[in-house]
Amino acid sequence: MKPFPIRRSLFAAAGALALFLSVQYSAALEMRTWLSIDGRLLEAELVRVVGDKVELRKKDGAVVQVPKSALSFGDLDYVAENAPADKTKAALGSSTGPKPKLPNPAKDVKIDKTQFKKEAGDFKINSRTYRVFETPHFKIMYMKPTDPGDLAELGERLWLDTAFFHSTFIPKWSERKMAVILVNDQEAYEDVGSWFADMLASSGNKEGAARVRATFPKSASSTLYMPPADADAQAVFAEVRVFRTTDQRRQTVRGVWDPFRTHTLASSLLDVQAGNVTGASPEGSFAIFTGHAFYKEIQLTGRSETNLIGVQGSGNDVGSAGGFKDAKDWAPELKKLIRKEPEMWGPEKNIKEIWSMKSADGANTRNIVFTYAFSRFLQSAPERLSAYNRLCEKIDVSNQVPTLDEIGKLYGYESEALFIKAWVAWMDSSDFR
Repeated sequence: MKPFPIRRSLFAAAGALALFLSVQYSAALEMRTWLSIDGRLLEAELVRVVGDKVELRKKDGAVVQVPKSALSFGDLDYVAENAPADKTKAALGSSTGPKPKLPNPAKDVKIDKTQFKKEAGDFKINSRTYRVFETPHFKIMYMKPTDPGDLAELGERLWLDTAFFHSTFIPKWSERKMAVILVNDQEAYEDVGSWFADMLASSGNKEGAARVRATFPKSASSTLYMPPADADAQAVFAEVRVFRTTDQRRQTVRGVWDPFRTHTLASSLLDVQAGNVTGASPEGSFAIFTGHAFYKEIQLTGRSETNLIGVQGSGNDVGSAGGFKDAKDWAPELKKLIRKEPEMWGPEKNIKEIWSMKSADGANTRNIVFTYAFSRFLQSAPERLSAYNRLCEKIDVSNQVPTLDEIGKLYGYESEALFIKAWVAWMDSSDFR
């Protein structure tokens, strides 16, 4: 992975320049990539914690002191894990004073577009040839006259956002990038779906092939899995996102912060962090992964436009569902409905329902809004973001989503009931708005 350049000690806070030391080290941790709050990357190993600074040794042996305030939440979690003397909540950014404002790295980081390669080769799907637009972490297959620049920037911003909150995310990208296919028209979109369905059928997955043929043409984006040989040749993950270049009104999608693309790429990046567990569709996967995607869509774009495509009933009938139309209504409308119709909208009932769902099949507006509220609660404070990091690591290691009781304990609650009670109280507070 080629790191972004570090310019003039951007890791240092105002007035605190990099400090070079000559110190002997009896024990050293592994070399890893550190991420600053403005999006810069640095290869270094942790030496020790000195007050409110972290000492890092770079590859050339030079030692720098970096303010904790300049590091990502993922880095602070790593420091807390590996610097026993500093295992305190204060190290994770919490305090007894005013509630800290959560950073928004996806919006605030600086993207170095000089690292974008607009002509990085070709890729063939059936009879069509796609150009490759390459960034530090993505390969976008596209056909002219499409300009993939906005999608490339969105991908990099969401990558940095995920890396900022998850300490084990960056190493997963050392040898692979994420592939995205942009298609110009319905014929090309169906051609990609047919290519994927044929691969499934040839592997013996007739049911999966039939499902793809039924749902793919009606979707605005879909996920496919590239054959291992092709994925290896392209040095990409097997999971590939496919997007149309136009929206539901058949207008070309322009701008970085498109709600639907934000939703789907945020979901894909969390898939990578949590080991792509959604492929196995365990209980709880809908609540965790779909909720995260809606949360990021609304948080970063201020809009709510995504509908989920799923199979309804026992056949291949295709249906779709979304949340409330206005993103500003999700919190106040949910609060109102909980009070007005507790039998239908009671949180205790709905957490059980969304937790049993493994996919978007049969999903409705109520399910989607509750997944959003649950995911937003899980990431609503620095200490909860630290727990969310541990939750995703646990999913990655075990290849399954923990039970609600286990998640509650990760968040510091003694039982599932107390965990759900805290979630309900948070939704009823002014923090959920």
